[in-house]
Amino acid sequence: MSINDLLSGLAAVVISLALLSYLIADNPLYRAASHLFIGVSAGYVALLAWYAVLQPQLFAPLNAGVTAGKLAGDPRQLSILLAGLVGGVLLLLKTVRVARPLGTWVAALMVGVGAAVAIGGALSGTLIPQTVAAMSSLLPLDQGGGWPSLAVEALFTLIGTLATLGFFYYGGRAEPGSPVDRPALVKPVAAVGQLFIGVAFGVMYAGALAASVAIFAQRVAEMGKFVGTLVAK
Repeated sequence: MSINDLLSGLAAVVISLALLSYLIADNPLYRAASHLFIGVSAGYVALLAWYAVLQPQLFAPLNAGVTAGKLAGDPRQLSILLAGLVGGVLLLLKTVRVARPLGTWVAALMVGVGAAVAIGGALSGTLIPQTVAAMSSLLPLDQGGGWPSLAVEALFTLIGTLATLGFFYYGGRAEPGSPVDRPALVKPVAAVGQLFIGVAFGVMYAGALAASVAIFAQRVAEMGKFVGTLVAK
């Protein structure tokens, strides 16, 4: 075992124990480990932004273009690069009170464009394909003798989808002397939808819990291996 493996294993053991100490109570060891994790993550993100985005996609093309004199004949590329540079500078100036409104406009533009891209991606990449897939499963074709099970599955999918949508029906009516409630016809549908939603969240929680236990078991195995190596030496 090299010195690097020894130090990394020792750091993993110490940080894991410090994080697990939160199960007993909030303590300085846990806070130090969490602050260390946040600091290392911030530093990694900053380095990744520089080496993967800013340096190769902004400063390197600007430097190469200015040196070779190619940007003068390509105003579109020059405008895109300068817009990115100016926008980044204005975002950094949001920490200065005088220049904060300029950075706010850039941030608003980023949020608007990001929301438009996210909504378009969700519609074209998630919502529409899932809707088409759900409708296709209602009419299974060329399945031979397996059509009864497929028909039951399609019926179950249809009931679950409609009941879940019914749970989010908010067209309640206010009766005199009583709180706002769903219409009588929607109540049983909403109850079934709530059951489907509860089962879905339960399955997702079980998957997350199983993954967490697997990661914890792997960490314990690594700690045991590390301790065994130290004892053997």
